[in-house]
Amino acid sequence: VTVLSTGKRVDDAYAIPDSPANRVALEQVRRQCGLDFLALTDSKGQVLVRSLEPYKTGDILSNDPFVSGALKGETRKGLALLSQQRLRDEGGNLEERAFIVFEPTPKSKVRAKTSESAGMALVAAAPVLDEGGKVIGALYAGLLLNRNHGLVDKIRSIVFENKTYQGQPLGTVTIFQWDCRIATNVILANGNRAIGTRVSEEVYDKVLENGLNWYDRAFVVKDWYLSAYDPIHDINGRVVGILYVGVLAKQYDDLKWDLWKLYGAISGGVGIFVLAIGLIFARRLTGSISRLAVAAGKIGSGDLDLNVKEPKADDEVKDLTQAFNLMTASLKERDEKLRATNEALEQSNKSLEEMNRNYLDMLGFVSHELKNTLGVIYTSARALDAGIVGTLSEAQAALAHNIAKSIDGAVRMTRNYLDLARIEKGELRVIPKVIEMIGEIIDPLLEELKPVIDQQGVTIEKRLPGAIVLKGDTALLKIAYRNLLDNALKYGRKGGRIRLGFEEKNGALHFEVWNEGKGLTAEQISRLFEKFVRFESHAEATRSTGLGLFITREIITKHHGEIRAESEPGHWMRFRFSLPLASPSQGVESKGA
Repeated sequence: VTVLSTGKRVDDAYAIPDSPANRVALEQVRRQCGLDFLALTDSKGQVLVRSLEPYKTGDILSNDPFVSGALKGETRKGLALLSQQRLRDEGGNLEERAFIVFEPTPKSKVRAKTSESAGMALVAAAPVLDEGGKVIGALYAGLLLNRNHGLVDKIRSIVFENKTYQGQPLGTVTIFQWDCRIATNVILANGNRAIGTRVSEEVYDKVLENGLNWYDRAFVVKDWYLSAYDPIHDINGRVVGILYVGVLAKQYDDLKWDLWKLYGAISGGVGIFVLAIGLIFARRLTGSISRLAVAAGKIGSGDLDLNVKEPKADDEVKDLTQAFNLMTASLKERDEKLRATNEALEQSNKSLEEMNRNYLDMLGFVSHELKNTLGVIYTSARALDAGIVGTLSEAQAALAHNIAKSIDGAVRMTRNYLDLARIEKGELRVIPKVIEMIGEIIDPLLEELKPVIDQQGVTIEKRLPGAIVLKGDTALLKIAYRNLLDNALKYGRKGGRIRLGFEEKNGALHFEVWNEGKGLTAEQISRLFEKFVRFESHAEATRSTGLGLFITREIITKHHGEIRAESEPGHWMRFRFSLPLASPSQGVESKGA
Protein backbone atom coordinates (compact mmCIF):
# COMPACT_ATOMS: atom_id res chain seq x y z
CA VAL A 1 0.00 0.00 0.00
CA THR A 2 2.89 2.33 0.78
CA VAL A 3 4.41 1.68 -2.66
CA LEU A 4 1.06 2.08 -4.41
CA SER A 5 0.43 5.45 -2.73
CA THR A 6 3.38 6.93 -4.68
CA GLY A 7 2.40 5.48 -8.07
CA LYS A 8 1.27 7.27 -11.19
CA ARG A 9 -2.16 5.59 -11.22
CA VAL A 10 -2.91 7.05 -7.78
CA ASP A 11 -1.79 10.52 -8.98
CA ASP A 12 -4.05 10.19 -12.03
CA ALA A 13 -7.00 9.15 -9.85
CA TYR A 14 -6.54 12.23 -7.67
CA ALA A 15 -6.34 14.46 -10.71
CA ILE A 16 -9.62 13.12 -12.19
CA PRO A 17 -11.35 11.03 -9.45
CA ASP A 18 -14.53 10.40 -11.49
CA SER A 19 -12.68 9.12 -14.56
CA PRO A 20 -13.76 5.54 -15.49
CA ALA A 21 -10.31 4.91 -16.96
CA ASN A 22 -8.60 5.82 -13.68
CA ARG A 23 -11.04 3.64 -11.75
CA VAL A 24 -10.28 0.71 -14.07
CA ALA A 25 -6.55 1.27 -13.53
CA LEU A 26 -7.04 1.09 -9.75
CA GLU A 27 -9.11 -2.08 -10.15
CA GLN A 28 -6.24 -3.65 -12.11
CA VAL A 29 -3.88 -2.76 -9.24
CA ARG A 30 -6.27 -4.32 -6.72
CA ARG A 31 -6.43 -7.57 -8.65
CA GLN A 32 -2.70 -7.73 -9.29
CA CYS A 33 -2.01 -7.32 -5.57
CA GLY A 34 -4.66 -9.88 -4.54
CA LEU A 35 -6.62 -7.33 -2.48
CA ASP A 36 -10.36 -7.46 -1.72
CA PHE A 37 -10.90 -3.69 -1.72
CA LEU A 38 -8.97 -0.50 -2.59
CA ALA A 39 -9.97 3.16 -2.25
CA LEU A 40 -8.70 6.75 -2.12
CA THR A 41 -9.76 9.60 0.19
CA ASP A 42 -9.05 13.31 0.18
CA SER A 43 -7.27 15.16 3.01
CA LYS A 44 -10.50 15.25 5.07
CA GLY A 45 -11.12 11.52 4.82
CA GLN A 46 -13.88 11.79 2.20
CA VAL A 47 -13.83 8.87 -0.25
CA LEU A 48 -12.97 9.98 -3.79
CA VAL A 49 -12.63 6.67 -5.64
CA ARG A 50 -13.49 3.00 -4.95
CA SER A 51 -12.38 0.30 -7.37
CA LEU A 52 -15.41 -1.98 -6.86
CA GLU A 53 -19.05 -1.58 -7.83
CA PRO A 54 -21.21 0.27 -6.91
CA TYR A 55 -18.24 2.73 -6.76
CA LYS A 56 -19.69 4.62 -3.79
CA THR A 57 -17.99 7.94 -2.98
CA GLY A 58 -18.53 10.88 -0.67
CA ASP A 59 -18.68 9.05 2.68
CA ILE A 60 -16.35 10.32 5.43
CA LEU A 61 -13.78 7.91 6.96
CA SER A 62 -11.84 10.41 9.08
CA ASN A 63 -12.80 8.40 12.18
CA ASP A 64 -11.44 5.17 10.72
CA PRO A 65 -8.22 4.42 12.70
CA PHE A 66 -6.32 3.47 9.53
CA VAL A 67 -7.41 6.42 7.39
CA SER A 68 -7.02 8.92 10.25
CA GLY A 69 -3.46 7.71 10.81
CA ALA A 70 -2.63 8.00 7.10
CA LEU A 71 -4.01 11.56 7.03
CA LYS A 72 -1.51 12.35 9.81
CA GLY A 73 1.34 11.09 7.65
CA GLU A 74 1.55 7.61 9.18
CA THR A 75 1.33 4.19 7.56
CA ARG A 76 -0.99 1.94 9.57
CA LYS A 77 -1.86 -1.73 9.33
CA GLY A 78 -3.73 -4.24 11.45
CA LEU A 79 -6.99 -6.11 11.98
CA ALA A 80 -10.43 -4.50 12.06
CA LEU A 81 -14.08 -5.52 12.18
CA LEU A 82 -15.99 -3.83 9.35
CA SER A 83 -19.72 -3.29 9.72
CA GLN A 84 -22.25 -4.58 7.20
CA GLN A 85 -22.77 -1.03 5.89
CA ARG A 86 -19.03 -0.49 5.50
CA LEU A 87 -18.69 -3.74 3.52
CA ARG A 88 -21.60 -2.68 1.33
CA ASP A 89 -19.90 0.68 0.72
CA GLU A 90 -16.60 -0.97 -0.24
CA GLY A 91 -18.50 -2.90 -2.92
CA GLY A 92 -18.17 -6.20 -4.71
CA ASN A 93 -19.37 -9.33 -2.90
CA LEU A 94 -17.80 -8.39 0.46
CA GLU A 95 -21.15 -8.10 2.24
CA GLU A 96 -22.26 -11.50 0.93
CA ARG A 97 -18.94 -13.16 1.89
CA ALA A 98 -19.07 -11.80 5.41
CA PHE A 99 -22.65 -12.85 6.22
CA ILE A 100 -22.63 -16.17 8.10
CA VAL A 101 -25.52 -18.02 9.78
CA PHE A 102 -24.50 -19.82 12.98
CA GLU A 103 -24.64 -23.62 12.77
CA PRO A 104 -25.65 -25.80 15.76
CA THR A 105 -22.40 -26.85 17.45
CA PRO A 106 -22.05 -29.30 20.39
CA LYS A 107 -20.45 -27.83 23.55
CA SER A 108 -20.67 -24.22 22.25
CA LYS A 109 -21.80 -21.33 24.45
CA VAL A 110 -25.46 -20.36 24.22
CA ARG A 111 -25.91 -16.99 22.47
CA ALA A 112 -29.00 -15.03 21.49
CA LYS A 113 -27.34 -13.95 18.24
CA THR A 114 -27.95 -16.33 15.32
CA SER A 115 -25.84 -14.83 12.54
CA GLU A 116 -22.86 -12.57 11.83
CA SER A 117 -23.02 -9.72 9.31
CA ALA A 118 -19.79 -7.85 10.08
CA GLY A 119 -16.48 -8.87 8.52
CA MET A 120 -12.91 -9.28 9.81
CA ALA A 121 -10.27 -7.74 7.55
CA LEU A 122 -6.54 -7.11 7.36
CA VAL A 123 -6.35 -3.38 6.54
CA ALA A 124 -3.49 -1.04 5.64
CA ALA A 125 -3.49 2.67 4.86
CA ALA A 126 -0.74 5.04 3.68
CA PRO A 127 -0.60 8.82 3.12
CA VAL A 128 -0.63 10.27 -0.37
CA LEU A 129 1.73 13.25 -0.68
CA ASP A 130 1.98 16.08 -3.19
CA GLU A 131 5.27 17.20 -4.69
CA GLY A 132 5.94 19.38 -1.66
CA GLY A 133 5.49 16.47 0.78
CA LYS A 134 2.07 17.66 2.02
CA VAL A 135 -0.57 15.02 2.80
CA ILE A 136 -3.36 15.36 0.25
CA GLY A 137 -5.22 12.16 1.04
CA ALA A 138 -4.99 8.50 1.95
CA LEU A 139 -4.85 5.20 0.06
CA TYR A 140 -6.28 2.23 1.94
CA ALA A 141 -6.77 -1.41 1.02
CA GLY A 142 -7.76 -4.63 2.72
CA LEU A 143 -8.12 -8.38 2.63
CA LEU A 144 -11.39 -9.85 3.96
CA LEU A 145 -10.74 -12.95 6.11
CA ASN A 146 -14.33 -14.23 6.01
CA ARG A 147 -14.43 -17.35 3.79
CA ASN A 148 -10.78 -16.73 2.84
CA HIS A 149 -10.07 -20.45 2.62
CA GLY A 150 -6.91 -19.94 0.59
CA LEU A 151 -5.25 -18.22 3.55
CA VAL A 152 -5.95 -20.97 6.11
CA ASP A 153 -5.03 -23.66 3.58
CA LYS A 154 -1.71 -21.92 2.93
CA ILE A 155 -0.98 -21.78 6.67
CA ARG A 156 -1.74 -25.50 6.98
CA SER A 157 0.50 -26.26 4.00
CA ILE A 158 3.41 -24.37 5.59
CA VAL A 159 3.02 -25.86 9.08
CA PHE A 160 1.94 -29.45 8.31
CA GLU A 161 3.30 -29.90 4.77
CA ASN A 162 -0.12 -31.22 3.63
CA LYS A 163 0.42 -34.56 5.41
CA THR A 164 -2.59 -36.83 6.12
CA TYR A 165 -3.49 -39.67 8.49
CA GLN A 166 -6.04 -42.30 7.45
CA GLY A 167 -7.33 -39.99 4.73
CA GLN A 168 -7.66 -36.98 7.05
CA PRO A 169 -5.36 -33.93 7.04
CA LEU A 170 -2.87 -34.13 9.90
CA GLY A 171 -3.53 -30.53 10.96
CA THR A 172 -6.25 -27.90 10.73
CA VAL A 173 -6.26 -24.09 10.90
CA THR A 174 -9.21 -21.82 11.72
CA ILE A 175 -9.83 -18.08 12.03
CA PHE A 176 -12.71 -17.20 14.38
CA GLN A 177 -14.60 -13.89 14.34
CA TRP A 178 -15.46 -13.79 18.02
CA ASP A 179 -16.59 -17.43 18.52
CA CYS A 180 -17.74 -18.18 14.93
CA ARG A 181 -15.58 -19.92 12.32
CA ILE A 182 -15.23 -17.58 9.33
CA ALA A 183 -12.30 -19.31 7.55
CA THR A 184 -11.31 -22.92 8.22
CA ASN A 185 -10.19 -26.22 6.77
CA VAL A 186 -12.05 -28.21 9.44
CA ILE A 187 -14.44 -30.42 7.43
CA LEU A 188 -17.96 -31.50 8.44
CA ALA A 189 -19.36 -35.00 7.90
CA ASN A 190 -21.12 -33.76 4.73
CA GLY A 191 -17.79 -32.71 3.22
CA ASN A 192 -18.35 -28.96 3.66
CA ARG A 193 -16.06 -26.62 5.54
CA ALA A 194 -17.28 -25.92 9.08
CA ILE A 195 -18.15 -22.26 8.39
CA GLY A 196 -20.64 -20.93 10.97
CA THR A 197 -19.82 -23.54 13.63
CA ARG A 198 -18.62 -22.14 16.95
CA VAL A 199 -15.92 -22.68 19.53
CA SER A 200 -16.58 -24.64 22.74
CA GLU A 201 -17.76 -22.84 25.87
CA GLU A 202 -14.55 -23.72 27.74
CA VAL A 203 -12.35 -22.07 25.11
CA TYR A 204 -14.82 -19.15 24.79
CA ASP A 205 -14.52 -18.29 28.50
CA LYS A 206 -10.72 -18.50 28.65
CA VAL A 207 -9.69 -16.94 25.32
CA LEU A 208 -12.49 -14.48 24.48
CA GLU A 209 -13.64 -13.45 27.94
CA ASN A 210 -10.21 -13.42 29.64
CA GLY A 211 -7.81 -12.92 26.71
CA LEU A 212 -5.67 -15.99 27.61
CA ASN A 213 -4.11 -18.70 25.46
CA TRP A 214 -5.60 -22.22 25.53
CA TYR A 215 -3.43 -25.28 24.76
CA ASP A 216 -4.92 -28.74 25.34
CA ARG A 217 -6.84 -31.60 23.78
CA ALA A 218 -10.03 -30.21 22.26
CA PHE A 219 -13.05 -31.67 20.49
CA VAL A 220 -13.27 -29.81 17.15
CA VAL A 221 -16.62 -30.39 15.36
CA LYS A 222 -16.21 -34.20 15.10
CA ASP A 223 -12.64 -35.18 16.11
CA TRP A 224 -10.18 -34.66 18.95
CA TYR A 225 -7.15 -32.47 18.29
CA LEU A 226 -4.05 -31.31 20.16
CA SER A 227 -5.09 -27.68 19.91
CA ALA A 228 -3.75 -24.17 20.34
CA TYR A 229 -6.19 -21.25 20.59
CA ASP A 230 -4.76 -17.72 20.75
CA PRO A 231 -6.76 -14.46 20.94
CA ILE A 232 -6.81 -12.14 17.92
CA HIS A 233 -6.69 -8.40 18.71
CA ASP A 234 -7.80 -5.52 16.50
CA ILE A 235 -5.77 -2.33 15.97
CA ASN A 236 -7.18 -0.94 19.24
CA GLY A 237 -6.06 -3.99 21.26
CA ARG A 238 -9.53 -5.45 21.77
CA VAL A 239 -10.05 -9.22 21.51
CA VAL A 240 -12.16 -9.77 18.36
CA GLY A 241 -11.51 -13.42 17.54
CA ILE A 242 -9.30 -16.51 17.81
CA LEU A 243 -6.53 -18.11 15.73
CA TYR A 244 -6.70 -21.91 16.06
CA VAL A 245 -4.12 -24.51 14.97
CA GLY A 246 -4.69 -28.21 15.77
CA VAL A 247 -2.95 -31.56 15.22
CA LEU A 248 -5.13 -34.68 14.81
CA ALA A 249 -4.92 -36.60 18.11
CA LYS A 250 -6.05 -39.91 16.56
CA GLN A 251 -2.59 -40.51 15.11
CA TYR A 252 -0.98 -40.48 18.55
CA ASP A 253 -3.85 -42.35 20.19
CA ASP A 254 -3.54 -45.11 17.57
CA LEU A 255 0.21 -45.21 18.00
CA LYS A 256 -0.19 -45.54 21.74
CA TRP A 257 -2.72 -48.37 21.29
CA ASP A 258 -0.52 -50.15 18.72
CA LEU A 259 2.43 -49.99 21.08
CA TRP A 260 0.40 -51.53 23.88
CA LYS A 261 -0.84 -54.28 21.56
CA LEU A 262 2.72 -54.95 20.47
CA TYR A 263 3.77 -55.07 24.09
CA GLY A 264 1.07 -57.62 24.95
CA ALA A 265 1.71 -59.84 21.93
CA ILE A 266 5.46 -59.99 22.49
CA SER A 267 5.12 -60.54 26.21
CA GLY A 268 2.54 -63.33 25.75
CA GLY A 269 4.50 -65.08 23.01
CA VAL A 270 7.77 -65.00 24.89
CA GLY A 271 6.07 -66.27 28.05
CA ILE A 272 4.56 -69.28 26.25
CA PHE A 273 7.74 -70.09 24.31
CA VAL A 274 9.99 -70.39 27.33
CA LEU A 275 9.32 -69.01 30.76
CA ALA A 276 12.86 -68.57 31.95
CA ILE A 277 14.41 -67.08 28.83
CA GLY A 278 11.19 -65.25 28.06
CA LEU A 279 11.22 -63.59 31.48
CA ILE A 280 14.69 -62.15 30.92
CA PHE A 281 13.92 -61.09 27.37
CA ALA A 282 10.52 -59.72 28.33
CA ARG A 283 12.03 -57.50 31.00
CA ARG A 284 14.34 -55.95 28.43
CA LEU A 285 11.64 -55.75 25.80
CA THR A 286 8.83 -54.49 28.01
CA GLY A 287 11.10 -51.83 29.42
CA SER A 288 11.67 -50.39 25.94
CA ILE A 289 8.03 -50.76 24.89
CA SER A 290 6.81 -49.28 28.16
CA ARG A 291 9.05 -46.28 27.64
CA LEU A 292 7.60 -45.87 24.15
CA ALA A 293 4.05 -46.24 25.48
CA VAL A 294 4.67 -43.69 28.24
CA ALA A 295 6.29 -41.36 25.71
CA ALA A 296 3.30 -41.76 23.37
CA GLY A 297 1.01 -40.89 26.26
CA LYS A 298 3.07 -37.76 26.99
CA ILE A 299 2.89 -36.75 23.32
CA GLY A 300 -0.88 -37.22 23.44
CA SER A 301 -0.88 -34.79 26.41
CA GLY A 302 1.18 -32.23 24.51
CA ASP A 303 4.66 -32.95 25.98
CA LEU A 304 7.06 -33.07 23.03
CA ASP A 305 10.33 -32.39 24.88
CA LEU A 306 11.43 -36.02 25.30
CA ASN A 307 13.74 -38.66 23.80
CA VAL A 308 13.23 -42.39 24.47
CA LYS A 309 16.42 -44.24 25.37
CA GLU A 310 17.37 -46.72 22.63
CA PRO A 311 17.96 -50.36 23.64
CA LYS A 312 21.46 -51.79 23.20
CA ALA A 313 20.33 -54.74 21.07
CA ASP A 314 20.29 -54.09 17.33
CA ASP A 315 16.74 -55.31 16.65
CA GLU A 316 13.29 -54.19 15.57
CA VAL A 317 12.61 -52.51 18.92
CA LYS A 318 15.65 -50.32 18.44
CA ASP A 319 14.44 -49.46 14.94
CA LEU A 320 11.01 -48.67 16.34
CA THR A 321 12.56 -46.50 19.09
CA GLN A 322 14.66 -44.62 16.54
CA ALA A 323 11.60 -44.07 14.33
CA PHE A 324 9.64 -42.93 17.39
CA ASN A 325 12.37 -40.46 18.41
CA LEU A 326 12.57 -39.17 14.83
CA MET A 327 8.81 -38.63 14.83
CA THR A 328 9.00 -36.85 18.21
CA ALA A 329 11.78 -34.57 16.95
CA SER A 330 9.70 -33.70 13.89
CA LEU A 331 6.67 -32.93 16.05
CA LYS A 332 8.79 -30.81 18.38
CA GLU A 333 10.16 -28.82 15.43
CA ARG A 334 6.61 -28.11 14.24
CA ASP A 335 5.56 -27.19 17.77
CA GLU A 336 8.46 -24.76 18.06
CA LYS A 337 7.43 -23.16 14.76
CA LEU A 338 3.91 -22.71 16.12
CA ARG A 339 5.20 -21.24 19.37
CA ALA A 340 7.51 -18.88 17.47
CA THR A 341 4.54 -17.74 15.41
CA ASN A 342 2.50 -17.20 18.60
CA GLU A 343 5.34 -15.24 20.20
CA ALA A 344 5.59 -13.02 17.11
CA LEU A 345 1.84 -12.38 17.32
CA GLU A 346 2.11 -11.57 21.03
CA GLN A 347 4.97 -9.14 20.32
CA SER A 348 2.88 -7.47 17.64
CA ASN A 349 -0.02 -7.20 20.11
CA LYS A 350 2.28 -5.60 22.68
CA SER A 351 3.47 -3.08 20.11
CA LEU A 352 -0.13 -2.24 19.23
CA GLU A 353 -0.99 -1.84 22.92
CA GLU A 354 1.97 0.53 23.38
CA MET A 355 0.85 2.57 20.37
CA ASN A 356 -2.66 2.78 21.84
CA ARG A 357 -1.30 3.94 25.22
CA ASN A 358 0.76 6.64 23.51
CA TYR A 359 -2.31 7.72 21.54
CA LEU A 360 -4.40 8.04 24.71
CA ASP A 361 -1.66 10.01 26.50
CA MET A 362 -1.39 12.39 23.56
CA LEU A 363 -5.18 12.72 23.31
CA GLY A 364 -5.46 13.58 27.01
CA PHE A 365 -2.59 16.10 26.89
CA VAL A 366 -3.77 17.90 23.75
CA SER A 367 -7.40 17.99 24.95
CA HIS A 368 -6.35 19.41 28.32
CA GLU A 369 -4.19 22.13 26.76
CA LEU A 370 -6.90 23.05 24.23
CA LYS A 371 -9.53 23.17 26.95
CA ASN A 372 -7.56 25.74 28.99
CA THR A 373 -6.74 27.89 25.94
CA LEU A 374 -10.27 27.77 24.54
CA GLY A 375 -11.65 28.64 27.98
CA VAL A 376 -9.79 31.98 27.97
CA ILE A 377 -10.89 32.74 24.39
CA TYR A 378 -14.50 31.75 25.22
CA THR A 379 -14.60 34.08 28.26
CA SER A 380 -13.35 36.99 26.13
CA ALA A 381 -15.84 36.23 23.35
CA ARG A 382 -18.74 36.04 25.84
CA ALA A 383 -17.64 39.39 27.31
CA LEU A 384 -17.81 40.94 23.83
CA ASP A 385 -21.15 39.24 23.12
CA ALA A 386 -22.66 40.49 26.40
CA GLY A 387 -21.44 44.05 25.81
CA ILE A 388 -19.33 44.09 28.97
CA VAL A 389 -16.41 45.83 27.25
CA GLY A 390 -18.57 48.31 25.40
CA THR A 391 -21.50 48.61 23.02
CA LEU A 392 -20.97 46.87 19.66
CA SER A 393 -22.58 47.55 16.32
CA GLU A 394 -25.17 45.10 15.09
CA ALA A 395 -22.68 43.41 12.73
CA GLN A 396 -20.02 43.29 15.46
CA ALA A 397 -22.48 41.84 17.96
CA ALA A 398 -23.56 39.16 15.49
CA LEU A 399 -19.91 38.29 14.80
CA ALA A 400 -19.10 38.15 18.53
CA HIS A 401 -22.15 35.92 19.09
CA ASN A 402 -21.07 33.51 16.35
CA ILE A 403 -17.51 33.42 17.73
CA ALA A 404 -18.80 32.64 21.23
CA LYS A 405 -21.13 29.95 19.88
CA SER A 406 -18.37 28.29 17.83
CA ILE A 407 -15.87 28.39 20.69
CA ASP A 408 -18.52 26.96 23.03
CA GLY A 409 -18.89 24.03 20.63
CA ALA A 410 -15.11 23.59 20.50
CA VAL A 411 -14.91 23.64 24.30
CA ARG A 412 -17.60 20.93 24.53
CA MET A 413 -15.81 18.89 21.86
CA THR A 414 -12.46 19.20 23.71
CA ARG A 415 -14.14 18.26 26.99
CA ASN A 416 -15.57 15.15 25.33
CA TYR A 417 -12.15 14.10 24.02
CA LEU A 418 -10.64 14.68 27.46
CA ASP A 419 -13.37 12.54 29.07
CA LEU A 420 -12.80 9.86 26.40
CA ALA A 421 -9.09 9.71 27.24
CA ARG A 422 -9.94 9.32 30.95
CA ILE A 423 -12.37 6.51 30.17
CA GLU A 424 -10.03 4.61 27.84
CA LYS A 425 -7.14 4.86 30.33
CA GLY A 426 -9.33 3.73 33.23
CA GLU A 427 -8.94 7.07 35.06
CA LEU A 428 -12.64 7.97 35.23
CA ARG A 429 -13.46 7.53 38.92
CA VAL A 430 -16.54 8.40 40.94
CA ILE A 431 -16.08 10.52 44.07
CA PRO A 432 -19.44 10.10 45.80
CA LYS A 433 -21.18 12.48 48.14
CA VAL A 434 -24.76 13.26 49.11
CA ILE A 435 -26.20 15.73 46.56
CA GLU A 436 -29.55 17.31 45.74
CA MET A 437 -30.05 16.59 42.03
CA ILE A 438 -32.43 19.45 41.16
CA GLY A 439 -30.72 22.27 43.02
CA GLU A 440 -27.14 21.25 42.28
CA ILE A 441 -27.41 19.89 38.75
CA ILE A 442 -30.71 20.28 36.84
CA ASP A 443 -31.61 23.91 37.66
CA PRO A 444 -28.03 25.23 37.16
CA LEU A 445 -27.87 23.46 33.79
CA LEU A 446 -31.21 24.95 32.68
CA GLU A 447 -29.98 28.40 33.68
CA GLU A 448 -26.69 27.86 31.84
CA LEU A 449 -28.49 26.67 28.69
CA LYS A 450 -31.20 29.38 28.84
CA PRO A 451 -29.80 31.36 25.85
CA VAL A 452 -29.94 28.22 23.68
CA ILE A 453 -33.40 27.32 25.00
CA ASP A 454 -34.69 30.83 24.18
CA GLN A 455 -33.03 30.79 20.75
CA GLN A 456 -34.67 27.44 19.90
CA GLY A 457 -38.04 28.57 21.26
CA VAL A 458 -38.28 25.36 23.28
CA THR A 459 -40.72 24.87 26.15
CA ILE A 460 -39.27 23.06 29.19
CA GLU A 461 -41.81 20.91 31.06
CA LYS A 462 -40.51 19.96 34.51
CA ARG A 463 -42.29 16.98 36.06
CA LEU A 464 -39.96 16.88 39.03
CA PRO A 465 -40.47 16.85 42.81
CA GLY A 466 -39.17 19.64 45.03
CA ALA A 467 -35.91 17.80 45.73
CA ILE A 468 -34.13 14.57 44.75
CA VAL A 469 -31.43 13.44 47.19
CA LEU A 470 -28.96 10.78 46.11
CA LYS A 471 -25.33 9.84 46.47
CA GLY A 472 -23.05 10.37 43.49
CA ASP A 473 -20.36 12.45 41.84
CA THR A 474 -21.71 15.97 41.19
CA ALA A 475 -19.30 16.81 38.36
CA LEU A 476 -19.81 13.53 36.47
CA LEU A 477 -23.61 13.51 36.85
CA LYS A 478 -23.69 17.11 35.63
CA ILE A 479 -21.74 16.07 32.50
CA ALA A 480 -24.16 13.18 31.88
CA TYR A 481 -27.34 15.25 32.36
CA ARG A 482 -25.94 18.11 30.26
CA ASN A 483 -25.18 15.71 27.41
CA LEU A 484 -28.82 14.58 27.45
CA LEU A 485 -30.09 18.19 27.50
CA ASP A 486 -27.65 19.17 24.72
CA ASN A 487 -28.90 16.22 22.66
CA ALA A 488 -32.54 17.26 23.14
CA LEU A 489 -31.80 20.89 22.20
CA LYS A 490 -29.56 20.03 19.25
CA TYR A 491 -31.79 17.40 17.62
CA GLY A 492 -35.20 18.40 18.98
CA ARG A 493 -37.85 20.33 17.06
CA LYS A 494 -37.55 24.12 17.16
CA GLY A 495 -40.46 25.56 19.10
CA GLY A 496 -41.15 22.10 20.48
CA ARG A 497 -41.22 20.66 24.00
CA ILE A 498 -38.61 19.10 26.24
CA ARG A 499 -39.96 17.15 29.24
CA LEU A 500 -37.84 16.37 32.31
CA GLY A 501 -39.36 13.55 34.36
CA PHE A 502 -38.64 11.55 37.52
CA GLU A 503 -40.06 8.70 39.58
CA GLU A 504 -38.87 6.46 42.37
CA LYS A 505 -39.76 2.78 42.14
CA ASN A 506 -38.28 -0.67 42.82
CA GLY A 507 -35.57 0.78 45.02
CA ALA A 508 -34.12 3.03 42.31
CA LEU A 509 -34.35 6.65 41.07
CA HIS A 510 -35.57 6.90 37.47
CA PHE A 511 -34.92 10.05 35.38
CA GLU A 512 -36.34 10.95 31.98
CA VAL A 513 -35.35 13.48 29.26
CA TRP A 514 -37.97 13.55 26.45
CA ASN A 515 -38.16 15.84 23.43
CA GLU A 516 -40.21 16.34 20.31
CA GLY A 517 -38.23 15.77 17.13
CA LYS A 518 -37.40 13.45 14.25
CA GLY A 519 -36.31 10.61 16.53
CA LEU A 520 -34.29 7.56 15.48
CA THR A 521 -34.93 4.09 14.06
CA ALA A 522 -34.46 0.92 16.12
CA GLU A 523 -31.27 0.12 14.20
CA GLN A 524 -29.83 3.57 14.97
CA ILE A 525 -30.77 3.27 18.65
CA SER A 526 -28.88 -0.04 18.87
CA ARG A 527 -25.64 1.88 18.03
CA LEU A 528 -26.50 5.12 19.82
CA PHE A 529 -24.14 4.66 22.80
CA GLU A 530 -21.10 3.61 20.77
CA LYS A 531 -18.05 5.85 20.31
CA PHE A 532 -17.97 8.30 17.39
CA VAL A 533 -21.51 7.43 16.24
CA ARG A 534 -23.18 10.20 14.25
CA PHE A 535 -26.20 9.79 12.01
CA GLU A 536 -26.35 11.60 8.67
CA SER A 537 -30.04 12.42 9.11
CA HIS A 538 -29.06 15.12 11.64
CA ALA A 539 -27.64 18.33 10.22
CA GLU A 540 -26.03 19.07 13.59
CA ALA A 541 -24.16 15.74 13.52
CA THR A 542 -21.26 17.21 11.53
CA ARG A 543 -20.48 19.48 14.51
CA SER A 544 -20.58 16.64 17.01
CA THR A 545 -17.78 14.34 18.18
CA GLY A 546 -20.14 11.40 18.54
CA LEU A 547 -18.87 10.92 22.11
CA GLY A 548 -21.47 12.56 24.34
CA LEU A 549 -23.83 9.61 24.77
CA PHE A 550 -20.91 7.15 25.03
CA ILE A 551 -19.49 9.23 27.92
CA THR A 552 -22.96 9.54 29.49
CA ARG A 553 -23.40 5.76 29.51
CA GLU A 554 -19.96 5.28 31.09
CA ILE A 555 -20.80 7.78 33.85
CA ILE A 556 -24.19 6.18 34.60
CA THR A 557 -22.59 2.70 34.59
CA LYS A 558 -19.89 3.92 37.01
CA HIS A 559 -22.75 4.89 39.36
CA HIS A 560 -24.15 1.31 39.06
CA GLY A 561 -27.05 2.64 37.01
CA GLU A 562 -28.53 1.90 33.59
CA ILE A 563 -29.50 4.06 30.60
CA ARG A 564 -31.60 3.31 27.53
CA ALA A 565 -33.13 5.21 24.62
CA GLU A 566 -36.59 5.00 23.06
CA SER A 567 -38.07 6.73 20.03
CA GLU A 568 -41.04 7.04 17.74
CA PRO A 569 -39.46 8.08 14.44
CA GLY A 570 -40.78 11.40 13.21
CA HIS A 571 -42.34 12.32 16.57
CA TRP A 572 -40.19 12.06 19.71
CA MET A 573 -37.02 10.82 21.40
CA ARG A 574 -36.64 9.78 25.05
CA PHE A 575 -33.69 8.87 27.29
CA ARG A 576 -34.29 7.10 30.60
CA PHE A 577 -31.62 6.39 33.16
CA SER A 578 -31.74 4.98 36.68
CA LEU A 579 -29.49 5.41 39.70
CA PRO A 580 -29.47 3.27 42.85
CA LEU A 581 -31.32 4.60 45.87
CA ALA A 582 -28.43 4.92 48.34
CA SER A 583 -28.74 5.80 52.01
CA PRO A 584 -26.42 8.51 53.41
CA SER A 585 -24.27 5.77 55.00
CA GLN A 586 -23.69 4.04 51.65
CA GLY A 587 -21.12 4.98 49.05
CA VAL A 588 -20.90 4.53 45.35
CA GLU A 589 -18.07 2.08 44.87
CA SER A 590 -16.32 2.58 41.55
CA LYS A 591 -12.86 1.92 40.22
CA GLY A 592 -11.20 2.64 36.91
CA ALA A 593 -12.13 0.37 34.10
